[in-house]
Amino acid sequence: MKNYLFIILFLFGTGICFAQTGKLTDEKRKEFEAQKVAFFTQELELSPEEAAVFWPLYNEMQRKYRDIEKMMRAECKRVQEAKEMKESDYVASINFILAHEQKMRDVKKEYYGKLMQVVPASKIWRLERAEHKFHRRLFDKLRRGCTLKK
Repeated sequence: MKNYLFIILFLFGTGICFAQTGKLTDEKRKEFEAQKVAFFTQELELSPEEAAVFWPLYNEMQRKYRDIEKMMRAECKRVQEAKEMKESDYVASINFILAHEQKMRDVKKEYYGKLMQVVPASKIWRLERAEHKFHRRLFDKLRRGCTLKK
């Protein structure tokens, strides 16, 4: 649950900055991805051979996460914008969100299994910590580089 809260705060924070500075350019996106690859490769101590198989799997897992998160955001938006909802509609929405959270766990389980076939489990164990550390640094960087208008 802490991960979801962090993701929401991160997206909110970056959304404010991007709203002030305009769209995220392809150049900035590529720079972000390069920083991410370098950071994770160093944090996980991936050899070039490990990195060559790690990154395609990791990126595929992240794409699946984003697809699921997109559906969850759409459901949340639908509920927030609804004029009137019955209790049964809320139950259905909660069940939708719970089912998609389970899908995210299933994706993680699937890809961690695939990753452990090509990278030592000790490195996969450090993955979540590396993700958290990277996002924390990015969030701090964005916060310092972006002033909120009052």
